[in-house]
Amino acid sequence: MRLVTDRSALKGISFENTVATIGVFDGVHLGHQEVIRRLTEIKETEGRDTSILLTFDRHPLSVTHPEMVPPLLTTLEEKISILARLNVDTILVEHFSEETACLDYRAFISTRLIGELGLRHLVVGYDFHLGAGREGSQERIVEEGTRSGFNVTIVPPVVLGGRAISSTRIRKAITERKLDQAARYLGRVYFFDAKVTSGEKVGRKLDFPTANLTVSEGGKLLPPSGVYAVDTEVEGSTYGGMMNIGTAPTIHGDGRHRIEVHLFDFSGDLYGKRIRVSCRAFVRCEKKFKSSQELQLQLVRDREKVLRILEKKS
Repeated sequence: MRLVTDRSALKGISFENTVATIGVFDGVHLGHQEVIRRLTEIKETEGRDTSILLTFDRHPLSVTHPEMVPPLLTTLEEKISILARLNVDTILVEHFSEETACLDYRAFISTRLIGELGLRHLVVGYDFHLGAGREGSQERIVEEGTRSGFNVTIVPPVVLGGRAISSTRIRKAITERKLDQAARYLGRVYFFDAKVTSGEKVGRKLDFPTANLTVSEGGKLLPPSGVYAVDTEVEGSTYGGMMNIGTAPTIHGDGRHRIEVHLFDFSGDLYGKRIRVSCRAFVRCEKKFKSSQELQLQLVRDREKVLRILEKKS
């Protein structure tokens, strides 16, 4: 897989006879994966030279309608890490700017897709629109394909529970703590990447040392406050654990939102490391206990429940 994050680098690459897809691909859910599966299938059946996935370094709404931009299911780094496993030859990340937003769909096709990427077959999802004002509907793109000499495949939705899978439905499931449902739509457990930062080490006094996490991407969607069963990947190894998201009111009185993870069977120094937290299941809501002793007893019960959950899901 070749990753191109700067359009200027395209000057040194010659693309011809390509099959391409374009989109935000936030979450890279089962619907997106079906588009990519068709992309790679067409490359093989039609003998195209290269498959290309074009995506953007930010959500287009952050430029066109900042007040409407949704929380992200995947940061750019997370999205690339998923796409890299899906058999695409080239992933092109384009900077989405006001200039990009103002491009007419015909100009985008002729300059970006045909001129720079050698497009001969375009694969898009059923709800795809292209160009300024979303004027490039599927019908117009098909017409442009006929005029400019490239094929167009429109991939129908992937349907579960009688409704099309969408990033919007996944966001709703996560905000409602329905992590099993979100995982079915995504085709994997919902995760976030974070950096371990120094905390106040209060958890050690309760025999539950925690890693304090910082998520650098402010637009990333996290589950609501509460205790969760998680799997955490640290430098290639995975550890079960439990996570608290919220203000931890029993031991902190400042009301500051925190993400803390206690890992089972882990020993070592996590500070400064990048880790990946997969949210397996919601355990309980956050609450304020009367004392640290009462909290400690609850944490023991939480650990027993989380261990049962992770064993069942393994």
